[in-house]
Amino acid sequence: MPGVLVKCLVLALCVSAHRLLAVPRLEEDDGSGDSASTLAFVFDVTGSMYDDLKQVIEGASRILEKTLSRRTRPIKNFVLVPFHDPDIGPVSITTDPKKFQQDLQELFVQGGGDCPEMSIGAIKKALEVSLPGSFIYVFTDARAKDYRLKRDVLQLVQLRQSQVVFVLTGDCGDRSQPGYRAYEEIAATSSGQIFHLDKQQVNEVLKWVEETVQAMKVHLLSSNHDSAQENKWEVPFDPSLREVTVSLSGPAPQIELSDPLGRVVGVEQGLKELLNIPNSARVVNLKFPRPGAWKLKVSCSGRHTLRVTGVSNLDFRAGFSSVPVSEFNHTRERPIKGLPAHVLLKCTGLKPPGQLSHVELMSGSGRSLRTIPVPLPADLGQQGLWSLPEFRTPSQSFFIKVTGKDEEGYRFQRLSSVSYTNIVPAPPAVSMPHAVKGFYMQPVVIGCSVESDIPFRLRFSRSGTTLGEEKLFQNSARASWEIALASAEDEGLYECMAQSSAGQGRALTQLTPPPVLKPAVNVTSAVGGVAVLPCQVEGSMRHNLTWHRAGRTIRARTGRIRLLSDSSLQISGVQTQDAGEYHCVATNSHGDSRITVWLLVPEAPSVVVHPQSQAFSRGDEIRLVCSASGSPPPKLFWSHGNILSHNGVLFIRRALAEDAGNYTCLATNEAGTASKSVSLTFAPRVTVVQQVVLVSIGGDVTLECQATGIPSPLVHWFKGELEVGSSPFLEQDVHRGTLHIRGVQEVDAGQYSCVASSSAGTAAGTVTLEVGAGPLFSEAPVDVAANVGENITLPCVARGFPQPTVTWRRQDGRQIHQRKDSVWLDDEGLYICEATNQFGTSKTEARVSVTGLELPVLAQGAPIITTGIGQSLSIPCMLLDGIPLPERHWSQNGKPLNGRTFLRSDGSLYIERATPEDAGTYVCTAVNVAGSVNITVTLEVHVPPEINTGPYHYIANEGVDITLSCEASGVPKPNVAWSKLTPLHSQHYSVRDGSSLHSNPGGHLHIAHPTADDAGIYICTATSPVGYTSREIQLSVNTMPKIMGVSGHDNTVKMAAEVGTEVVLPCEAQGSPSPLVTWSRNGHPIPPVTAGFTVLPSGSLKITDVRLIDSKLYTCTAENPAGNVSISYNLHIQAKPRIQTAPSLLKALIGQTVTLPCVVQGEPSPEVTWFHNGLPVGVKNIAPLRIQQVSLDDQGTYQCVARNIAGQETLEIKLEILGEYQHFSFSDLETKSFSPFVLTHNTFLVCTPEGSPRPKVRWFKNGLEIHSEQSEFSVARDGALVIDTASASHSGDYKCMATNEAVNIPPEIQDDNQPLNLTVTLKQPLTLGCDAFGIPSPTITWSKDGHPVSVIMDNASWIPHLSNSLSILHSAASLHCTTLGIDPLFCSFLSPGFCPVMEIPM
Repeated sequence: MPGVLVKCLVLALCVSAHRLLAVPRLEEDDGSGDSASTLAFVFDVTGSMYDDLKQVIEGASRILEKTLSRRTRPIKNFVLVPFHDPDIGPVSITTDPKKFQQDLQELFVQGGGDCPEMSIGAIKKALEVSLPGSFIYVFTDARAKDYRLKRDVLQLVQLRQSQVVFVLTGDCGDRSQPGYRAYEEIAATSSGQIFHLDKQQVNEVLKWVEETVQAMKVHLLSSNHDSAQENKWEVPFDPSLREVTVSLSGPAPQIELSDPLGRVVGVEQGLKELLNIPNSARVVNLKFPRPGAWKLKVSCSGRHTLRVTGVSNLDFRAGFSSVPVSEFNHTRERPIKGLPAHVLLKCTGLKPPGQLSHVELMSGSGRSLRTIPVPLPADLGQQGLWSLPEFRTPSQSFFIKVTGKDEEGYRFQRLSSVSYTNIVPAPPAVSMPHAVKGFYMQPVVIGCSVESDIPFRLRFSRSGTTLGEEKLFQNSARASWEIALASAEDEGLYECMAQSSAGQGRALTQLTPPPVLKPAVNVTSAVGGVAVLPCQVEGSMRHNLTWHRAGRTIRARTGRIRLLSDSSLQISGVQTQDAGEYHCVATNSHGDSRITVWLLVPEAPSVVVHPQSQAFSRGDEIRLVCSASGSPPPKLFWSHGNILSHNGVLFIRRALAEDAGNYTCLATNEAGTASKSVSLTFAPRVTVVQQVVLVSIGGDVTLECQATGIPSPLVHWFKGELEVGSSPFLEQDVHRGTLHIRGVQEVDAGQYSCVASSSAGTAAGTVTLEVGAGPLFSEAPVDVAANVGENITLPCVARGFPQPTVTWRRQDGRQIHQRKDSVWLDDEGLYICEATNQFGTSKTEARVSVTGLELPVLAQGAPIITTGIGQSLSIPCMLLDGIPLPERHWSQNGKPLNGRTFLRSDGSLYIERATPEDAGTYVCTAVNVAGSVNITVTLEVHVPPEINTGPYHYIANEGVDITLSCEASGVPKPNVAWSKLTPLHSQHYSVRDGSSLHSNPGGHLHIAHPTADDAGIYICTATSPVGYTSREIQLSVNTMPKIMGVSGHDNTVKMAAEVGTEVVLPCEAQGSPSPLVTWSRNGHPIPPVTAGFTVLPSGSLKITDVRLIDSKLYTCTAENPAGNVSISYNLHIQAKPRIQTAPSLLKALIGQTVTLPCVVQGEPSPEVTWFHNGLPVGVKNIAPLRIQQVSLDDQGTYQCVARNIAGQETLEIKLEILGEYQHFSFSDLETKSFSPFVLTHNTFLVCTPEGSPRPKVRWFKNGLEIHSEQSEFSVARDGALVIDTASASHSGDYKCMATNEAVNIPPEIQDDNQPLNLTVTLKQPLTLGCDAFGIPSPTITWSKDGHPVSVIMDNASWIPHLSNSLSILHSAASLHCTTLGIDPLFCSFLSPGFCPVMEIPM
């Protein structure tokens, strides 16, 4: 045994099978050619299906006839699957349409009453035997019993891409059962449908099947719905769609199809109804639809399905894989659950620059689940393969919808023929051979094949010990464990195990090495010698060894052929027949091994050829066969001057004369050489130079046959069976093959044979000698006279050889008319007959004279004939006389008759189902050579009155004349009358002044100056003796708009309103139709959405919180088609007078000048009046009020009253007059200083000032004011300071200060809550108040931005008042109300030692 054996794990991917995570798919016919699919009928043969079967048998013949008549045949074979619980079959498969019909007719129904049935199994069987892309129709009246097979059927549907349609004449009464739900799921997955119908309606569905079984069928839309609803879809139709079919299955189906222009398509536009079963199904079809975006609206009153298909060469197929692939046959039909999906689309009929734009994954209800853009491939789609980027598939079933544009730029849409579901991966399937044979000291490979859709890990083991390393595979693969040199130690069980996320798979195999034989050694022995054939086994393993020859075992131990002890085979006295192969076989329990040993016995060749000689003709195929025996087998050679062939058969194709001669076959081996020859001779061949020879009597002629052959043949001539001898007028050349005849006579005519003969054979040819003669007349024409209309015959018969050609002509050169009828006048003349052949021409002539003519005579009938529309009639034209017989012709209104009329044998004209176009003047004309006559008949076709198409609704503007049209046609012309409907009865129309107004001759009703009263429903009635008809026409009158309270145009109303209130400007408009109300302000439209402005439903304008700037001219305009009217409002906004706040109390010294402020605002400007203690004072409109040198009489209450039409406001100011100044001197006050001491009683510091008014006393200690809340101090009424219980702490400097109003008081600005931030209106006057108080009266100055305010500053007028206020007559543009940063104004009060400032920003 060898020492350490090297073992390795060899892993190999089976690229051809599962390299790309996909089962290889055979490229089926894509349907663009003939015979692409299967038509399968799955039929329930229970007794209740008898009526259905009869209709299917009848309908099948129509379906087959229709499909076979199509230029592109979609059907390759036919399948019939009958089922009857519990049996399915027998299944019939045929490519012969007649056999399919016969199988249908041989079906018989049996039993009955079973429900449910084994229908799913029958569908599964049909799918298994059908071609991809097939049409499967299921006929039953029961739901499925074997619905558990549904999963298998759905997988087959997705694999085969076939459509399953159910034609149900029953469902066992419960559609919620799983057996019925299985039908729905199969139909939805396969883009099929379920049709519920009565027994007698099966034939209707079969008519639909005739149209739908087509090649190049594509799917455009599919949706399934569980409830009643209406759905709208937009579907692009591209130019490649030759037809489109919309199929809707469900209760009360409704379909509406609109073209790209929005027009609903009907029968007139080519829409054809293929199937219409009330309350069940409707199918419509449209040929060659206009390219563009079509709209489809469908509805059903319950659960329903919709399918839209077409016929086009533009389609696609989808293939799935887990990794990107570039070849479609490396994809599979379904994605794998849990793995990323790559989709390869194979498109047909799409050429660049056409391309796909995106793909949508669609649910069964037609809802988009996901949109995926389609990248443009590198070849721009030239190969038709488009790859999608990686994505995750939905967990539910889905269709694939592709959208793009074709090469002309039209958008197209296609849907997959089936829906797709994910494959749930199964555990790895592991397989190994039951046993592996190994050979001693030879390499052994133990193989393991794993089928898996998902990644897995694989390892080999033996007796629980892992061999090598565990390996990871992404998909199905083949792996192997290799043993470099096998020995007995390697025998035993080997296990292969694969583990994936779906589970585990394993398999076992047994390694059993059989015995190994040493290589064979061939043995050579001469005849009579001894040959030993060796056979030895490698190693020492136990075995049995046997020898075999020609299938028989050699067991002898003695004799001429025997086994030796070392297992060799010995052959004594070797004979020729002992040569050949011998088999040595070594066997044990683990197998066998065998070798082949050859015994070679040399023997000289022996040759046999066939044929030994052969004659041939030009172009023949010659086959020479040479066989030879000998040992070793001899080599064969054919030669003909040189080596021609190295095998035993020599072929000479299209033999020529030079191929004649001797051919030798030579056989040679190491024992010797032998040969034999074959002689080939070229048989004579005759070529006739001219097979038919024509000669005239007395002429010479040479008949010639050219003969070839090896050896050269001799030619002899025969006439009939007699050989032509030699004579003075006959001469033949046997070498050249000619026969020369001098002075030919008629007896020399006949058939001559030339016979060429030689040792190689004979050949013959035939020559026909014809002796010609010029024409002779055997029957000549004679002169003849005939009446017009008679038949005559001019005979002219000639003989001669060849047979002469006879022609007729007229002497005057006129053409002879070949007619079968009688003689005419123009037939008169001299006729010449000529007979011609190549040996001469003969002529003869005859004269024809024509006599007897009579003019036609016609019977006169009624000149006018009347008939009703749709009735049939005959117009007579009776012929009384005329020679020759006249021909009769009809015309209508001077024109030839149309194709609906029929001329009878009696000459009358038959008109079937008369129409108005048949009315007119008919003329029957009889004509012969003598002349012509005619009769005239007028046909009147009475047509009931009919009102021509026209408007049903007229709209008139008030006061504008209008004409209602009612043009009526009919024969005789109908009279038109008008009436008008009222709520109670019908009354004749009358104009407003009472005079009657009638329609004009054309049926029009003219209404002058219509008003609202003229609106209503008018009836026009057309009446004639044949009948009457009427039409309702509605008249609407647009009345001029009217605004309530407005009588004419250009009305302007003045209105006033107070600031801050709500104003409504009325504009209630009436009219027909309701007028449109618009508002404008100062000529500018008011936008619909404007803050503060609202147009009410009545048309009035509401303005909320009015401001002064709203004083404008507002115009309301009401307009409709009849005209417009307007009203204007001059709105004036009023503001109540407002007086700026001022001090309620003013004090002044006697003799001073006092200004009482009264700053007034209001619109219009208020009137200002002053009152003193209730009595008028001063002049009106004076503000402020200035009082010079006031006295005590001026003291009192002053009122400033401001009035305007909006109201009034009053300002009240109290004026107090003070006495003379009394300067108080502190020297007048008694000041005392006290020494420190302690007292037990109160201490008084006296301070008694005088003054008017009474001064107020204030005490200070050490510079700090003493307040009354200090408990140890108090001030007496006379001003004395009282110190309670004085102590040392009270020591200090005490001062007394006395003040009254006569003393200087610092100036103080009195704001009195007046606003410090003002908003002003541009260009409006403004007064700013600045009330100040002080003693003496302060001086007031105004400044702006630090500069004193003068009377005029910039563009604004600034007027300071003595009343401390500042008036701005009109604001400058820079002080616009919307500006935020308004320049501040400052009011400065100048008084001794103090200047307070108040800032008023605007």
